[in-house]
Amino acid sequence: MKKRSFLITSTLALSCFAMFYLNSCTKLAQALQYDLAMQTATVNITIPPYPDTTIAANGTQSNTYNVDSFIKANTANVLGVSNITSAKITSCVVTLLNPTVAENFANFKTCNASFHTNGNTTPFTVTIPNNPDVYSSTLTLPVDTTAELKGYLTGGSTFTYNLGGSLRRPTTDSLHATCTFTFKLHVQG
Repeated sequence: MKKRSFLITSTLALSCFAMFYLNSCTKLAQALQYDLAMQTATVNITIPPYPDTTIAANGTQSNTYNVDSFIKANTANVLGVSNITSAKITSCVVTLLNPTVAENFANFKTCNASFHTNGNTTPFTVTIPNNPDVYSSTLTLPVDTTAELKGYLTGGSTFTYNLGGSLRRPTTDSLHATCTFTFKLHVQG
C-alpha cells in the first residue's frame, strides 16, 4: 500500500513538474528575440549598352533565397519566417565588375536599384537622384532604414532585382555589376 501511494505521489509530482517545465519552455520561446543581419544575395546584373541618353538603362536578375532557413540557422531552429516582426533595409551596394575610364557610374545621371519577391510584386526602389559626374566603380545607394519590408520577406522566396538609371553619356559596352541588399530582421517567439 505504501509503495502504491508513493508511486501515485511520485507520478503526480512528476506530471506537475513536466507541465510546469513545458509551460516555462513555451514562455521562454515566446521571450526569445533576435536582430539578424541578412544579405539575400549578391546578384550579377548586366546592363546592355545604350547608344543614347533618351531611354533609361536597366538590367534584371532573379534568384531564390530561403529566408525561413536563414532564420532557423541563426536561432537554433527555434524561430522561422513566421516570427519576423520587422524587416528593414540597411544597405544597398552596387559594384561594377568591368569599369573603364569611359564607362563607369559617371555615365549615369541617376542610378536606382530595386527588388521585389513573389510574395510582394511591388518593387521597393532605392535611388541616387543626382549621381555625381565623377569616376566611380562602386555606389552605396541611400536607403530608408525606417521602411517596413516584412511583407516582402514573409511571403516569398524568389527575389527579382533590377539595376538601372538615366544615362548622362551613352554606353557602348555591357556593364556588369553586382548588387547587394542587406536587411535587419527582428524575429521574436
